[in-house]
Amino acid sequence: MDVVTVKVGLTIAQQAKKHWKKIVLIGLSFFMVSVTGVMMLIGSPGNTGTAKVNDAVRIWEPVVRQYAETYEVSEYVDVILAIMMVETGGEGLDIMQSSESLGLPPNSITDPITSIDAGVKHFSSVVKNAQSNGLDFWTPVQSYNYGSGFNNFVKDNGKQYSFDLASTFSKNLANGRTVKYSNPVADFNGNFRYAYGNMYYVMLVQQYLTAGGTGDADASALGAEVYQGLMTEVLKYNGGPYVWGGANPSVGFDCSGLLQYAFRLLGYDLPRTAAEQHAYAIPVADPKPGDLVFFKGTNPSRPASSVTHVGIYVDEKTMYDANDGGIGYSNWNQGYWGRHFAGFGRVVK
Repeated sequence: MDVVTVKVGLTIAQQAKKHWKKIVLIGLSFFMVSVTGVMMLIGSPGNTGTAKVNDAVRIWEPVVRQYAETYEVSEYVDVILAIMMVETGGEGLDIMQSSESLGLPPNSITDPITSIDAGVKHFSSVVKNAQSNGLDFWTPVQSYNYGSGFNNFVKDNGKQYSFDLASTFSKNLANGRTVKYSNPVADFNGNFRYAYGNMYYVMLVQQYLTAGGTGDADASALGAEVYQGLMTEVLKYNGGPYVWGGANPSVGFDCSGLLQYAFRLLGYDLPRTAAEQHAYAIPVADPKPGDLVFFKGTNPSRPASSVTHVGIYVDEKTMYDANDGGIGYSNWNQGYWGRHFAGFGRVVK
């Protein structure tokens, strides 16, 4: 048994009198993990992939799953684990930094289970508020850091998270005051942040999330070699910011710009915009890795029926795209994207 397991085990033991029912549940949960193996680690349908977290956080996964189910946010289990990584890395007793959500001073909570309970309950409240207002998957993640006022701000400004909205919200509440922020996620933006919350919070969470590889390359209609070349290219920009109108690495990428650039390197003459790519691609009902997945009504300045977003189909729940949350893996079949799904297309020479 490693040091982390012993440390957490002792912490749990210290809380046993207060939480004996929960401790029994934890034990049962760990038993289920050992029985089901990888199935428990791949996350609920519709999540953003397996969380890349350390052992000090991973050991709390059964507790997170319990409360995520209780508060009806099971699709966010991996995100919650990533939030825990951002907040404490699994160190300390207020493991999700939940004290302030209860109206208490920071680190008032001295019980990790209570911290997870309060943290997931608070997160659930901002998720449900976001869902009731038709917001996207990532807005409530930023609201975990900012508070639910950010949900209202996004509701009034297009209903979809973007780094620009997160920055503007923080700037407004900080009255423009900035502080130095020496974190790699801020390298592209001059290593500063506004002095209210953390406008990079979604990016910080996303760095601990990954989808399950690139799908079944052998099943790709492009051919395994071409598909792997496509994914190798787009993965170079994983975690980068979304840039409206961007179509090359020196500027950055928007959704269709990323796809046009990568496909052209492989000899495909893909047009520029999502709508043009939709018209160019051959419609398919049974998508394969490397096909395109299209969405409509994501730009409020265009008709609701217009195709306005595109990603690369990876598997039955995952796509790779550039959206306002950045470049990386997203779930195409649920939440915001599921509501705007428009169909699949295949690129041919």
